Amino acid sequence: MRFGRIQKSILDYKKSNYKEMKFKSLLLILLLAITSLVSAQKKVEYEVGLSSSFAAKEEIPFWLHSNKNGLVPNKSYAMSDFSLGMDFSEISVSAIDFMWETSAVAYTGDESKFILDKLYLGLKWKIFQFSLGQKYDAIAFDGLSSSNGNLLYSNNARSYPKYEISVPEWTAIPFTKGIISFKGLLSDGITTDNRYIDHALVHHKNLFVRLFKDEKFSVSGGIEQYAQWSGKHPDRGSISHSLDKYLNVFTGSGDDDATFDNDAYRLGNHIGSYHLDAYYNADHFSLTAYYRSIFEDGSGRKSENRPDGLYGLFYKNKNEENPFIQSALVELYHTTDQSGSLHGTIDGVKYRGLDSYFNHSEYKSGWTHYGRTIGSPLFTNGKRDGHALVINNRFKAVHLGVRGFIGSFIPYKTYFTYSKNYGTYQTPFESTLNQFSGLVELRVPSKKIPFHIDLACAIDKGELLKDNIGFFIRLSKTGLFR
Repeated sequence: MRFGRIQKSILDYKKSNYKEMKFKSLLLILLLAITSLVSAQKKVEYEVGLSSSFAAKEEIPFWLHSNKNGLVPNKSYAMSDFSLGMDFSEISVSAIDFMWETSAVAYTGDESKFILDKLYLGLKWKIFQFSLGQKYDAIAFDGLSSSNGNLLYSNNARSYPKYEISVPEWTAIPFTKGIISFKGLLSDGITTDNRYIDHALVHHKNLFVRLFKDEKFSVSGGIEQYAQWSGKHPDRGSISHSLDKYLNVFTGSGDDDATFDNDAYRLGNHIGSYHLDAYYNADHFSLTAYYRSIFEDGSGRKSENRPDGLYGLFYKNKNEENPFIQSALVELYHTTDQSGSLHGTIDGVKYRGLDSYFNHSEYKSGWTHYGRTIGSPLFTNGKRDGHALVINNRFKAVHLGVRGFIGSFIPYKTYFTYSKNYGTYQTPFESTLNQFSGLVELRVPSKKIPFHIDLACAIDKGELLKDNIGFFIRLSKTGLFR
């Protein structure tokens, strides 16, 4: 019966996502063509896995389904997964280098689904990289961050098809003697879930500058911007995606002839973040302190929403082999100000508050994809009037993460997150909801068996989520096609 449910979900998926599947099919053909050209020089890596998660309550605990790239359901499940890919060469043997990756999962439980997950190809030339398809950001801070080190874009939701042009590594600016380095990217994509405004386009760019990269102490800073625009409105139909509209989105400017009243101020749904980092590299350890702001309009861009943002400190042990604490991280969240609780002109005074992070008056599904918050998962997602949105964006939280080895041969990772949650300014909770969520993961030593065994236990205790305990197990095998 379960096989039949999975088969039916595959058919439903194909019918409802024809354009997405057509794009991915063409991309897969291109991947295979590239593979045939370079397979004699490179090896294809694979990973296959079987996993399951179950809990005392109907839903599994928070950290067993959050930051899983949107692939894991909220309720108990059994899953199979595979990935296949070819990475860039460690030492470039030509002026242009290629890579590609594809992966998929199928699970059954409260519902059954097949998800074609990652499917993309990459091209590298000198300092530049180009990618096309559906992929996720690289894991930052040893996977200990609650938001992958980025307040706006974590690994919590499914990705979307996009192109990306980037300088991904710190690159010295000519004539600065290595004192000033930079990196950045430009990307455009399209959402593929069922949302209030279907097929909304997503524009993304960032630029960061670093001083004294090769010294013991260095600093960096920059800005990141995302924007949702265009798409198909349920009442007004298709929204223009012409070049002049794109230029408005790119520059963050308004358009008096656009679809919505808000567009005269700024076309689309924009969110942004200032990044500040400080690095200290000692002989035996390194420290990274970081700050990520959040803004959705001019008040936040001018930091009128202080002290809102994400503050973090990451420690890395560089000396010992398999130490008990290999790396550790602490993060603090503050998102309750939002430029104040007032908006508009009151008694002759102009207020610019009620920012309501990750929500929008026209793009009502907000900063979500397939029902999950694209940014930090501590921004609680929910549903209202049949569409996804963020129901809790005012909170204070502390998050701790530690990774290392037990007895120098059992890898482990642990999370501990405590938050005070207030809802939104528009729909506040009746009282403050306190919440604790914890996770412990470890890999069982398995030298005598040909696969890996990963185990996890997670708990929720508080008022935002139901008190719960849950477990996870995964068997996996990795290797090379020679």
